[in-house]
Amino acid sequence: MEHKDLANSVLDAGKKLFGKTKSWIEFSNLVFSPKGGIIAKAFPSESDRQQFQKSEQYNQLHELQLELMKKFGVANNVATKSGKFIVRIPKTLHSSLEIEAEKEGVSLNQLALSKLSVSLHESTGLSPQLIIKAFAEMHDGYAADRIICDPVLNARFLRRCRAIGLNESDYVLNHALYDIRKTPKKGRLPPTIKKTEFRDYDAYEFASEISVRFLQRNDGASLDGILCDPLLQSKFDAIANRLVPNTPILKLRYAALNLRKTHRLQPKDMGGPDYDLVSVGPVEAVNLDNLPALPAVYLFYNGGRPIFAGETAQLQGRINRHLQVSDHRGLPQWLGGAGEYQLRYASLPSVGKDERLRWLRQFINKEKPLLNYQKAG
Repeated sequence: MEHKDLANSVLDAGKKLFGKTKSWIEFSNLVFSPKGGIIAKAFPSESDRQQFQKSEQYNQLHELQLELMKKFGVANNVATKSGKFIVRIPKTLHSSLEIEAEKEGVSLNQLALSKLSVSLHESTGLSPQLIIKAFAEMHDGYAADRIICDPVLNARFLRRCRAIGLNESDYVLNHALYDIRKTPKKGRLPPTIKKTEFRDYDAYEFASEISVRFLQRNDGASLDGILCDPLLQSKFDAIANRLVPNTPILKLRYAALNLRKTHRLQPKDMGGPDYDLVSVGPVEAVNLDNLPALPAVYLFYNGGRPIFAGETAQLQGRINRHLQVSDHRGLPQWLGGAGEYQLRYASLPSVGKDERLRWLRQFINKEKPLLNYQKAG
């Protein structure tokens, strides 16, 4: 069968699933899963899958997923449990966990969740040497971050793990690779020869931050959990891609990593400049031509409540990206709640990125915008 005909048949199968599935998560797993999804079954070779990912049929499948997100909500989950229960632990263990959470730059809740996510039988006995072996046989000179973040390379890594006898879940295998990278005493990964770098973060990093914050707030997820867990990966990709359509998944995931590297996922109160923010009014009424194409800091708020604060090297372009979101309010209503968004900004033509970030950290710690702030505990 010709590639185009096969692509059409995959799209037809996706349309049938669209009418039957009860959540966008179920649809995503059935269609996009590297293990058993209809795309993986139709295109078993990596080169064919990569070609399909550039097709109009692939874009239409993503549109179907977005329709389900609108219908059921991003946080839709078939589970009926509240997601909360109380565990009493010794004070010494509590103190140790707080120290570890501080060291990792995550909240205590995120640390506990990451530990609980690995079942007892999976958290013991997993050989680091086998993980290193699987990585060494397929990494092609790339770093562990690239193997985790790249959908194609990650699928190859997981296949290699299972080929040498590792039967743990995708999450456990991915997390084991991260643990080795962070803990040299468990073994050394082969050296990185091919670097992965992007220089256009300003165009889409805000979408990665919003997506991470949403999952932190609604799923209690850490960044490592988001990148290692296929279900959380799927949620992250869907939210971020809805905010900046047609941006490669690899770039969005690397932008999330860059947030941690620049200490923006749990910003410390470092002090910073105080800028007067100019009110533009309702986002729907914004005239892009009246916004400066200059470095700036900006804020979306709703009824006086800060929703999202950001910084950018080019304000006009950044706000234009926000306005491309389907509901034309700058941020989707399913992220910030009902109501009309307002925009404020401060144009800073002579201020560098480091200074803008200092303002952003200070503002987040003081005002706690809904989609920036990660509360402790």
